[in-house]
Amino acid sequence: MHTTSQSLVRFVRATITKEAQAGFSRIRRVPSTYTWSCLDLLHTLSRSHQEQLFDAFAERAPFLLGLEAPPAQWQNPILTKFNEDVFRVPSRHMSARLLRGIAAARRSDGDKSPFSKMPDAMMQQADSIRPTTASSIRKEVNQELGQHFGASPLKQGAGTWLYPGESSGRRFSVMIDYGGQVDQLRYFVEISDPSTGLHSKMLTYEGLLGLGFGRWDFLTADSQGEDIQLLCELIQELVAIPDTIMSLGFA
Repeated sequence: MHTTSQSLVRFVRATITKEAQAGFSRIRRVPSTYTWSCLDLLHTLSRSHQEQLFDAFAERAPFLLGLEAPPAQWQNPILTKFNEDVFRVPSRHMSARLLRGIAAARRSDGDKSPFSKMPDAMMQQADSIRPTTASSIRKEVNQELGQHFGASPLKQGAGTWLYPGESSGRRFSVMIDYGGQVDQLRYFVEISDPSTGLHSKMLTYEGLLGLGFGRWDFLTADSQGEDIQLLCELIQELVAIPDTIMSLGFA
């Protein structure tokens, strides 16, 4: 493995450790039911199993940041099983849209509804949601990314927008898709740094840590402001990776 790749793996592993020691408090703020399901599953695993997973998550960093091409047959059985279990184990989380839709169907169809046995607590959760809209989310993202990074949105079509911006003198772009049927926002950060060789078009913070895909499906009118602030925070963290590695003498 190239020296910079090794340094990147160590950096990502240290980041995962820091997040874990904080109880993944920042990752828990990500409005993604898939990420929440990952954290739920992690909580059921032994400490040694968690550590093995964290090693496996970090080992993907050179592929995610373009330093190395993934081997044709690369596969980590520990990581594969974790991802399979996240999808296979029943989750207590539903997207905001799905939760409200099921509650509406139960209320409309009564005992005839396939969701007639939906727990009252889940109904109460659905009723407590103040929904937001794609246009409202996009308006706030436009404002915050413009304010934080000087980014102006460029329409790409089909609900997708590109945001070229700058953070601490480093240029980058964020692609955001607001057009998902379930996901309300999907983001991908593009960074390119010749000095370290880092390059990625599909980078997300939770993806780098192995705990999601940048697909946010639980934004509400009440949480939207905090969620978009978190998005800016995560983008800034990702864009700073090349500088962080060089400042620590890793590259």
